[in-house]
Amino acid sequence: MKKQKTRYRKIRGINRRKRAIEQWGEVNKVLDVDLLDQEKRDYVKFRVQPWSRLALGNSIYPEPTGECEYLLIKNLQKIYQSWNYSLEALQAPYYLQIWLYEEYISRSQVVCAIKNYKEFYQNIFEPVGEQPKNGIQSSSHYSSDTAEYLDCFEWKLYRRLVPYDMADEGDLEMLQETDTSKIIRTEIIEGREHQIVEIDKVWLICT
Repeated sequence: MKKQKTRYRKIRGINRRKRAIEQWGEVNKVLDVDLLDQEKRDYVKFRVQPWSRLALGNSIYPEPTGECEYLLIKNLQKIYQSWNYSLEALQAPYYLQIWLYEEYISRSQVVCAIKNYKEFYQNIFEPVGEQPKNGIQSSSHYSSDTAEYLDCFEWKLYRRLVPYDMADEGDLEMLQETDTSKIIRTEIIEGREHQIVEIDKVWLICT
């Protein structure tokens, strides 16, 4: 099956989008401690139109760039810092991270967890074999503007991996469209062969 060429849709109303990103950060900067106590985890995804819309066929919106990218990073950090103050007040161990995706920054999020979920999230990504020499400065998101926020922390690069079941037709179709360089290894999971595929790379704050 021939893979269709991706078409990028034009984003209109940039000033409106920038205001929406700022509003998204402001609305989500307060951690719901009661919900966290019940669910043992909480997270904030980048839910700003048009980037949070489902793709229609092979037509998608380009990832945030320029001022929109800067505002996304700024507000991820604003949420992170605010949640950190709330979590410190709990006086109990916790997991708190910014998941800063390298290829698809619109998938980035702030995630926190306590108790059993804390250990789960600590092992959800796999570190890359060799860290970039320049650290976060090697990221496509690093610029003279975003340095104000990205340089606040030391970052480490990880992989987001997904297993594809070789006995599943749907997974096999997905593998046929996958760049072979993204296939990391083969694993046997619950008695079945799986191909482990890198979906994206993600930067995490060193803790």
